[in-house]
Order: sequence, then C-alpha cells, then structure tokens
Amino acid sequence: MTGLEALVERAAQGDGSAFGQLVSRCWGLVYAICLGEVGRPTDAEDLTQEVFVQVHRDLGDLRAPGRFLAWLRQVTRNVCRMWLRRGRIASVPLGAGTEQEDPTAVATLREAELAEIVGRMLAQVSPKSREVLALHYLAGCSEADIAETLGLLSATVKSRLREAREQAKRKLLPVVRELLSLQTPSEEIVEQIMARCGNPGCICPDMLLEGR
Repeated sequence: MTGLEALVERAAQGDGSAFGQLVSRCWGLVYAICLGEVGRPTDAEDLTQEVFVQVHRDLGDLRAPGRFLAWLRQVTRNVCRMWLRRGRIASVPLGAGTEQEDPTAVATLREAELAEIVGRMLAQVSPKSREVLALHYLAGCSEADIAETLGLLSATVKSRLREAREQAKRKLLPVVRELLSLQTPSEEIVEQIMARCGNPGCICPDMLLEGR
C-alpha cells in the first residue's frame, strides 16, 4: 500500500489529520484541473474548495483507495462541468479598478489580469493538451505523475505536452508560474473548508498550513 492509499483509508475512516494532508497534497492537482476546465483562476480556486468539500462527504464511498487519484479527477471534472452548465462564467475586464490603492485591491486586480492572460493561453490549446499543460505547469506534476493521474501511457503524455507547448505562447508561461505562486490554501480557505466539513476541533487546519 502506498503512502497516498494509507492517507485515503485513514481519511475515509474519519481521520481529520489524514484528510488535511490529502487536501494539502492534492490542492495543486485539483486546482490545475479546475483551471483547465473553466479557464479563470478565481473561479478555479472556488471550485477547488467545492471539490474538497465533496471529497470529504463522499470519500467513504470509495471502495478502492488505489483508485483515489482517478476518482478525485472525476469528482473535479463533475464539479466543474456542473458549474459550467449553470452558466456562471463572467469575464473580468483588464485594467478594471486601476485607481484602487489598497494592497488587497491591487492584488485582486493583478489576479484578475493574470486570469485573463491564462484564460487566453489555455484557449489556444486543444482540451486534451490543455489538461496536461495545466497539470505540468500549474500543479507541478511530472510526466509520470500525469500518466498515473490520467491513466495514460507516458508516451501519450509526452506527445500531448509537446503539442501543448507548440500551441501555447511560451512568453505566457512565466505568468502562469506567477499565478501558481498565488494559489496556496490560505488560512481563511482552510477554515472555510473545515467549517463546511463540519468537524469542530479538527486539526486539519494545522496540517494544511504546516510549513507556510
């Protein structure tokens, strides 16, 4: 049994610390898939939280811990597609609110600008290539990790990454990496997730924020 499978089993049995470690370990993966599906970082962050709330609720129904990554990917896709069907996509114009001087407002504006750029970049690649591109550059997954997560051959992952690199504009990749640096589970996000999970006194927040 792998370390991930052991975490999944413990989390499924109600171990709050194990669930916290799962969130911390898989946050970037889920966020990257969400971004590949919806194209907007702010929406992807909200959907990532929603995914983990659903994972916490349904993890006990997973019969094979070794299938956790495949199951997590499907849960993530389902959450995103339900959201898309509800038609909740809205564009954020570049340069909106440039007169705001508050640091928080400036950071929000910067993320909105990055969202617009990342959305344009992802739109330039095919859906299959978009997913591996997001997993590789946003979640930091290796080709082997992507192959395992998506159930693909390593050669297929290499091919899709090559196609994505050819389709995407290389000058935008540093912007994507900057965006990733902004996407870590903050204390507020952790508190929101655990509050919705309904585990008073759970130590998951400490596990999620460890090392920050």
